[in-house]
Amino acid sequence: MCVGNITTVNRGVNVLERRRARRFRVGWDINVKGTDDAGLNFDEAGVLENLSSTGVFFYLTRPLRIGAKLEVSIKVPFRRENWMKYSAEVVRIENGAIRIGIAMKFDTVRPSFSVK
Repeated sequence: MCVGNITTVNRGVNVLERRRARRFRVGWDINVKGTDDAGLNFDEAGVLENLSSTGVFFYLTRPLRIGAKLEVSIKVPFRRENWMKYSAEVVRIENGAIRIGIAMKFDTVRPSFSVK
């Protein structure tokens, strides 16, 4: 289902679904800050794959660990240069050949907002 530039993510019938909130495929710009597996601080831009009221899924180029705390900033396309900022925890990692899928759960349902 598509609403504007937001698409709901279809779920497979045979997939165990543990999410409590509806997910939306969005393709919005994000910025992620934190510490990687090697203990190095990073600040990486990317694209948000999907979003719900409780978390996000996106890809990074660096390995992280489950339980890592990161700051995720999401560019809201409805307003000029307005960003939602969340503190979140890595809850799932999908290792790929080129990039690593990261699923995160927000620490709170209410973001802070900033203008960059």
